[in-house]
Amino acid sequence: MLLTVALITTLAGCTQVKTQEYYAENLDEAKKVLQKCEAEANKGKALEGKKLENCNNAGMAVMNGMMQDLTKGLMDAVR
Repeated sequence: MLLTVALITTLAGCTQVKTQEYYAENLDEAKKVLQKCEAEANKGKALEGKKLENCNNAGMAVMNGMMQDLTKGLMDAVR
């Protein structure tokens, strides 16, 4: 029973597209998703459909987070 629930949860997680906003609030998860995307691409596997959407959304969230950190650092330096 527990194995079935874990399998269903895992499969549901693989098919769910998470938004940029979600990843922006969960940057650690976004970074992990990007690592998996990079690993898949390095193996020559095509990123398609929901997997590609998650990779793009995670990537944009991480990039936006980095830009916010950079902007904050620059603003703090000017003050």
